[in-house]
Amino acid sequence: MIFFATMTVIWFFLYWIIGGVFFACVALLKLIRLRKARFSCLFSLTAALCALAAAWGSTVWIEKTAGDCLTFPIDRVAITVLFSCGGVKLVVSAIVGFILLVVIGFGLLKFSSWKDRTWLTSFAEKLELYSPSEDENYKD
Repeated sequence: MIFFATMTVIWFFLYWIIGGVFFACVALLKLIRLRKARFSCLFSLTAALCALAAAWGSTVWIEKTAGDCLTFPIDRVAITVLFSCGGVKLVVSAIVGFILLVVIGFGLLKFSSWKDRTWLTSFAEKLELYSPSEDENYKD
């Protein structure tokens, strides 16, 4: 149980930081108008759920296959073999969890974006610095 909780917290912080930076770059590069509070809350919850799923999946996967690694007598070699058997499964489950987070994150990005004009666009139109035909997301 301690291993499961520790892995969940570690994966959550890694997913939250790396995924957050990734989606911040995506939002900036695509110039998406984003409801930041909505996306932030939903992304944090999604990162926590993906971390929980990755930790659970890795512990279940390791428990099912740990019997093969425990055929050695208990010594330093057995502990090394046990960690090497489980290490690949931890990394694979973390990668699968991150891929799931990215896929869901793109859906959240779409859900949290908006196409209304900003106050700055309206102000620029009043000053005649901006014409509506320049904005591809302009709504009548």
